[in-house]
Amino acid sequence: MGLGPMMSSLMRSKTGPLLVALQIAVTLAIVINSLFIVVQRVERINRDAGTDVDNVIVTYVRGFGEGFDVVDSITNDINLLKSIPGVLAATVSNHVPLSGSGSGTGLRTVPDETIKPVETARYVWSEEGLDALGIELSRGRNFFPEEVNYILPDSDPGAPPSILVTQDLADGLFGEEDALGKTVYWGSMEPSTIVGIIGHMHGSWVSWDKLANVVIQPGKPAYTTNKYLIRVEPGMRDELMPIIEQKLGESNRQRVVKSVRSLEELAARSYRRDRGMAIILSVVITLLIGLTALVIVGLASFHVTQRTKQIGTRRALGARRGDIIREFMLENWLITTAGAVLGVVLTVAVAYWLEVSFELTRLDWRYLPPGIVILWVLSTLAVIEPARRAASVPPAVATRSV
Repeated sequence: MGLGPMMSSLMRSKTGPLLVALQIAVTLAIVINSLFIVVQRVERINRDAGTDVDNVIVTYVRGFGEGFDVVDSITNDINLLKSIPGVLAATVSNHVPLSGSGSGTGLRTVPDETIKPVETARYVWSEEGLDALGIELSRGRNFFPEEVNYILPDSDPGAPPSILVTQDLADGLFGEEDALGKTVYWGSMEPSTIVGIIGHMHGSWVSWDKLANVVIQPGKPAYTTNKYLIRVEPGMRDELMPIIEQKLGESNRQRVVKSVRSLEELAARSYRRDRGMAIILSVVITLLIGLTALVIVGLASFHVTQRTKQIGTRRALGARRGDIIREFMLENWLITTAGAVLGVVLTVAVAYWLEVSFELTRLDWRYLPPGIVILWVLSTLAVIEPARRAASVPPAVATRSV
């Protein structure tokens, strides 16, 4: 059958093909945009955090009682932790990276309040902080022990003389200039000197677009509730977590161990919305593709039933089985192509709406060609069995009910 008669045949019963083409268009639009979002979420979850996430333990402790000496407690706790076989380094910290909880500040390159500061996450660590998280210092130096002092709740230590910053923060402050040795100013307009550059590190808020902006100042936060970051030998994390909890609990009766968790668990909790969205959209993609395949099979099967006598007549006039199969394949290809063309327009429209309404990243056009090809392959596979049934119609059917 030529293309003209085939189009005429489709137009005589155009409701079914139009609905299938619309289904294909909607499927393409939803699948492409959903897949793009899923890939983004997976990439976000798998980003390099710049820390040894798999081997860091986070412990929360809280002191109580009038005679509780927080400085003495922290000193003894850190010494105890470092004495446990398998522990590489430990530090007390004001906040925990990747946990979703932290503090931020702004830094300027000049002491001028009219200039907008560069936003950044802020951490307070001892000289062992980098080792406790497995963070690499790319240039400069770490804190000297004499620069690290206890910071009590009622004290005002002022701006630290020395700080460490990530390369991303350094670029945000000084652009292409070398930030090492440069002076920056806090909100109080007090100066600090950058003595070290961290190649890469993530802060606390995984959804923040400035996640890699981090400044670290020297100090040992000494509050009622404190957080210890403990890095252990690879593969020993799960073994050491109960040991750490037991030893800390037994060493000081004026301090309770609130929780002992892995940094991996805290990071996973921060990324649970991204992971949940990726799972839900993946299920939606699978169900929608399956539904579209069933719709294509249904339409093709309906056409076989509706045109059984016509097929038998064509077989009686000399049409081969391959000719019947090709006819159904071509019809299906025309419907799929029409749906794909409409789907491209719909995909771009949906992507623009998502970009404007939800501030999502602009859709990468390179997702469209593979999506169209996958739809063609899917529709071809879906129509094979109905086409084979059509080709098996015997020529004798043409003479029945006459």
